[in-house]
Amino acid sequence: MRIGIGGFSHETNTFNPWPTTLADFQGPAGQWLVAEQLTRAYQGTRTVLGGMLDACREEGLAVVPTFFATHGPTTGVISAAAIRSILDSLVASIRDGKPDGVLLNLHGAAVAEGFDDPEAEALQRIRAALGPDVPIVVVFDLHANIGPAWADSATAIIGYKTAPHTDFYDRGREGGSLLARIQREELRPTIALEKPPILVKSGLMSVTDTPLAVIKPPMFWLMSRAREIERDPRIVNVSVAAGFGDADVPAAGMTIAVTSTDPAAGRAYACELADLAWQLRRGFLTDLVLTPVDKAVERALNAPAGPVILADQGNNTAGGSPGDGTAILDALKSAGWPDAALFIRDEGAVAKAVEAGLGAEVEVAVGGKLEPTNGQPVVVRGFVRLLSTGEFVSARSREQVRMGRTAVLDCGDTELALTERPTSQIHPQYFRAVGIDPRAKRIIVVQSAHLFRDAFEVEERIPKMVIEVDTPGITSPNVHRFTYRKVRRPIFPLDDCEWPH
Repeated sequence: MRIGIGGFSHETNTFNPWPTTLADFQGPAGQWLVAEQLTRAYQGTRTVLGGMLDACREEGLAVVPTFFATHGPTTGVISAAAIRSILDSLVASIRDGKPDGVLLNLHGAAVAEGFDDPEAEALQRIRAALGPDVPIVVVFDLHANIGPAWADSATAIIGYKTAPHTDFYDRGREGGSLLARIQREELRPTIALEKPPILVKSGLMSVTDTPLAVIKPPMFWLMSRAREIERDPRIVNVSVAAGFGDADVPAAGMTIAVTSTDPAAGRAYACELADLAWQLRRGFLTDLVLTPVDKAVERALNAPAGPVILADQGNNTAGGSPGDGTAILDALKSAGWPDAALFIRDEGAVAKAVEAGLGAEVEVAVGGKLEPTNGQPVVVRGFVRLLSTGEFVSARSREQVRMGRTAVLDCGDTELALTERPTSQIHPQYFRAVGIDPRAKRIIVVQSAHLFRDAFEVEERIPKMVIEVDTPGITSPNVHRFTYRKVRRPIFPLDDCEWPH
């Protein structure tokens, strides 16, 4: 059996004013992989595609690598030229490969010019190219906005079960193993979808069995029940997609997806989980989660012990921020540059630091240039302690991380890492790569909503406290700060509504 493997991944924040172009996919921070390039890039990695490749090898399935593209750190709406090229490349490579089955890694939250749901468009085109009998199994991100069209074209869909995401590889392997069972005619799955009217933005989706400083229970309880349901022999997979409320599209919001061999059982379980989500919906409100910037810095400075992590919710680069928010930087300056470390994306500031050279004192206006709600530029004066290419290999995924040229300024006791590209400091390696020991700092600022928690808290147990900071910016979890034009209405919490389900 010959299995086509491919896909594309983009988590689009439609409030990001900067588009994602073909150059972003094909440039040094993105990926544009054709045929064997895909295998070489992902074989042996702890990724979705790495899991698919391993599962196919173990199941004795011949791999036909097709096409895969991802965007690096650029998260604005995909340009028409880029999405046209992606769809054409993916569909043509799968059609020409004549596979007996297909494994796709689709993020699920992409938005492009002309397509509110480009993943659904890809699935429809692939199905049309292959006909009705070739099985298509999709692995998607927990932050996916899934519409009914997915179930019309895919044979099975499998979503991540963790946030922070720690099961990429496991879900890829699950997809490969499931496709092997379908090919051996051990089962014929069907998909049941339910979409309770709940809109969730970044930072409110944690799923963890670990007693972290803040556990947001709705996704925890939903995923726990989903795992219980999977014990039913009729059930193949239960996925709870929290959705991606940073994308203003009709399919935005939570989705319950149950893949089963018994359509009636799958539908019943999907309805049960949708009802449970509706009952738990108020747990997604931000009131008891976020702390104002000044209060957060004050709490961190007065904490009995450090390090204290300040999670910059409005400047979450993984969720779509360009990475140059200045609210916490400004508060640290006002506090007299205490013992802290943080990252800001600012190409111009990096260039000035590079021009000045190691050891030089520079004064530069930092951040606040790329997104109008992110704050104003902050003038800082500091000494250039480090200059680097900003590249390292992730110890977790085994992939190359490219931050662009990087400069670290010592501003009093605050270490400010300036990068040319946006970064999401989801593990301590980002800090160590620029000579900062996160264990030795009083305050660590991460431009991350929740993905940092696994590495910082569970693996290395670094912070004594985590404070989720209510910063301005396009990834603020508070949906009431944004104007939605395409999201289906009524939907909670934009509307105080009932759901007659």
